[in-house]
Amino acid sequence: MIQDTVLLMHKVMNDDKLRFLAEGANATMLDTDFGTYPYVTSSSTWAGGVSTGLGIPPGSIQTTIGTVKAYTTRVGEGPFPSYLDNHIG
Repeated sequence: MIQDTVLLMHKVMNDDKLRFLAEGANATMLDTDFGTYPYVTSSSTWAGGVSTGLGIPPGSIQTTIGTVKAYTTRVGEGPFPSYLDNHIG
């Protein structure tokens, strides 16, 4: 199905009976602004990415739910800031 998703999202936002969920699949350390450059993605991974990536006005966002983990993982290359190497100096 090919759809004008911007138009679809705005129709949903203007209908009080409808809701939609936007999900960000990446983590903070992959964010273009706050991540471990150069090992970042091409987008904002924070809640504000809904506005910049989907064109949704910030005032239209009613609820934000975040999931957090206490460590950093990486696929491929890049630093592991949470890695403990037991070396001093």
